[in-house]
Amino acid sequence: MRSVRVTRAFRVGTAALAAATMVAAVESPAAAETDPGWVSGWLDDTTIGAAGAPGRTAGLVLSSTGATNPRVTFDLSGLTGVATATFPDWCVTDAAAVTCPMPPTATPDEFGALNGTLPVVLRAVTGAADGATGTIGYTALADGVDGWAQQATVTVHAGPDVIDLVDEYVSGAATGDQLAMPVSVLSAGDQPADDLQITLRFPVGVEPAAYRNCRYGAGDQLSTIVVCTVGGELTPGARYEIPGGFATSVGPAAVGDKRISQTVAPADTAGPLPAGVTFTRRDADQSLRLRQVGQPVDVIGPEHQYPSGQYYLRAIRGAFDVVALGATATGSAGDTVRVEVGLRNDGPGVPDGTISGNNAAWFVFTPPAGTAVSNRPANCSPAGSEEEEPDPTVPVTWYCTKPGGIFAAGETYLVGFDLRIDGPLGTTGEVRIPHGYPRADDDPANDTAAVTVS
Repeated sequence: MRSVRVTRAFRVGTAALAAATMVAAVESPAAAETDPGWVSGWLDDTTIGAAGAPGRTAGLVLSSTGATNPRVTFDLSGLTGVATATFPDWCVTDAAAVTCPMPPTATPDEFGALNGTLPVVLRAVTGAADGATGTIGYTALADGVDGWAQQATVTVHAGPDVIDLVDEYVSGAATGDQLAMPVSVLSAGDQPADDLQITLRFPVGVEPAAYRNCRYGAGDQLSTIVVCTVGGELTPGARYEIPGGFATSVGPAAVGDKRISQTVAPADTAGPLPAGVTFTRRDADQSLRLRQVGQPVDVIGPEHQYPSGQYYLRAIRGAFDVVALGATATGSAGDTVRVEVGLRNDGPGVPDGTISGNNAAWFVFTPPAGTAVSNRPANCSPAGSEEEEPDPTVPVTWYCTKPGGIFAAGETYLVGFDLRIDGPLGTTGEVRIPHGYPRADDDPANDTAAVTVS
């Protein structure tokens, strides 16, 4: 490995790769019929500890399709005094410039693009102050493909720092399970951290155990927010875990995917508690404690860069039943009558769309033949075209979504529709659940209900 002074790190995730800029190929007249392919690169910003902290491994993702000799060049001029960068042996260094080919570990994706990650170990130089920043230029190119110069920034942070190491996916969890959620951190600063603060968000249906050194509060969407302070000194480069994990139970309200988020910070610099949450302590006979695991590391891997982690439970098959609610009204031709239609969650599971961003429930309303909707309820829209002349024998259907990310057990969601009776009255209308979320519920027989006007 060769060491070069640099002020820029590259932290790459899937989202950054999606945002990478594709470099346009420029064809010469002599090769007008030859497609030189394309190449792109992405180098994200990052923060490194001051001198004495473990090195941070950043990664530049290089992608190419059909290009010859894809590579990336780095311009390191003017970046001295902030950090050093150590490149793999297969890169070529020339003064303040570095050129790296497509990594030998690159693999093709499902679309045929070749993708490789270039690891670069970044360390702050002695004397780089807290908040010092610099930029590094990089250009992805290939033979016959002009590159587009880009920049990224590295920032030095002095003092204690902590990284969360948990990114775990669990399949097969079921209602009633008792889980041991891992809590694992790494001290990433140039100074020891005195005590650790852990902030966790448990979604509805997943219940945290009680610990003496934790506080508990009700968050949004029926979540539980937990803030724990665990004593001890965290040595730079050392990894720590909570022996036995954080006890967690899967309750009857759990259905579908659940993500427990966790964020760690040195207790002295953790900042205020989450806003809008009232915290209390619970009766408990145990406390969380930290245990060092292994020896301190000198370099932090590219997969561990952030103070936040997650424990993701996939497809919990909890029981639940969402019921369609119809209505009955009476009137004569020319009258306008109101019907309230919608849904009720008979539980015990709680549909939860907070991970996916989906609404937790929705329904389709078809008015009875011979009637027409004369209002426009909130969160509802007609499925047919409003430009067309209405046909009283073919009512326009309406699609309605329940606001918010969850549908609590026992909750009812009703929408008021004003129906103008144009007559003659015919086929009964209906409320229908077009498809269940997060899966089909346990009683599909009640997913449709009649709406009658007589």
